[in-house]
Amino acid sequence: MPLREGAGCTTAPMSLASLPAALCATLLAACGGGEPPAPEYESAAVIRGDVVVTVEASGTIEPVADVEVKSKASGEILVLAAEIGDTVEAGALLVRIDPRTPKNLVDQAQAELDAARQRERTAVTQLERGEKLRENAWINQSELESLELEVANTRAAAVAARVTLENALIELEDTEVRAPSSGTILTRLVERGQVISSPTRDVGGGSVILTMADLTRVRARVRVDETDIGKLADGVPARIQVAAFPGREFRGAVEKIEPQAVVDQNVTMFAVLINVANEGGLLRPGMNVDATFDVAQRSGVLTIPVMALRAARDIDATAEILGIDAETLRAEVEAGVHGARVSPPGGRAALGLGRGLWVVTVKDGRERPTPVQTGVTDLDRVEITGGLAEGDQVLLLPTASLVEIQQRIQDVASSRGGVPGLTRQPASPPAPTAPNTPRAQER
Repeated sequence: MPLREGAGCTTAPMSLASLPAALCATLLAACGGGEPPAPEYESAAVIRGDVVVTVEASGTIEPVADVEVKSKASGEILVLAAEIGDTVEAGALLVRIDPRTPKNLVDQAQAELDAARQRERTAVTQLERGEKLRENAWINQSELESLELEVANTRAAAVAARVTLENALIELEDTEVRAPSSGTILTRLVERGQVISSPTRDVGGGSVILTMADLTRVRARVRVDETDIGKLADGVPARIQVAAFPGREFRGAVEKIEPQAVVDQNVTMFAVLINVANEGGLLRPGMNVDATFDVAQRSGVLTIPVMALRAARDIDATAEILGIDAETLRAEVEAGVHGARVSPPGGRAALGLGRGLWVVTVKDGRERPTPVQTGVTDLDRVEITGGLAEGDQVLLLPTASLVEIQQRIQDVASSRGGVPGLTRQPASPPAPTAPNTPRAQER
């Protein structure tokens, strides 16, 4: 990056105003050789407000259950009684297939059944005669058993003929395909006059002639980033918007979160199903939707900016900023936050920021660590459930990572006699500065 000269040092073409205040002070000290002035950090008051946690996602509308209507009969389609978009009731005729061959099979099976029953009656009559003849010793036992076997065989033949007739009747009924349930025709795959083949014993189990679904209840399938999936649970309310009806919201709730993640362009997503009431049948399968999940809402609660919160790793950096002993600060913080826990609503830990958090409060011109208990957060402000009162002032201090960056820049500048690649100008005597303590500035 080309460099340009400034007053007393050379800097990259980036405005110091775009850098954090503490980092600008470090750069100015490295360039000019003087001691950095005491940084001024903003403060914020604990105020009452609303914290609303939402999650946004996009996806499409799909029917709750779509049905493939198949024909188990083979032959020419004579009647096609449904068109795409028609709403039909359960049992309504959809397709009629040429019934001549199945009807002939029914007639043949009926005749065979009649013959089998007649043979059975004849065998029973002969057995009755044989039993009388056996009593008078006109026939032996072996002949009688033969008559009994003939009765059993004719009965079995009659049963087989009856089953054949029932199967033939079923095949005849299959020539009329009827709606399995009420719904709307989505697709149609056949035309009148088309000949279809439906080998019902194959894995496919028949030919698909159309698909249908009940569109009075639909659902939205949206993909939610893995960073937000922990905030959702079954029953969380959602608001649905579609491009076809701008400004109109459809209400729903989370029905299910699918367990298997989907990776799309190196982004891990989870499918979330939203049960939506299809008012007036306006929502149609395939419509693109934008969903907003209303995860949590707190009204009139104490809040502070999230950047005011400090964690255990910020103790050393905070001690350096405040100009106090790090071990003393660590002892105060650990004593204050010991046992403090956060209980986000609904047991969803993703709504909160964890435990062991504290802030630096300003009271009577003094800065002191104060443990806090937090609730939900929208990543801009956080709910305070304990530790602070309305009107308290908290400092907005740099995080530990920013202080580490500042220290590395200062170390490089000191070891090389200035910023690498720059000519250090003679330093003027440093001006008197205030003690290195932050001055609270009202936001």
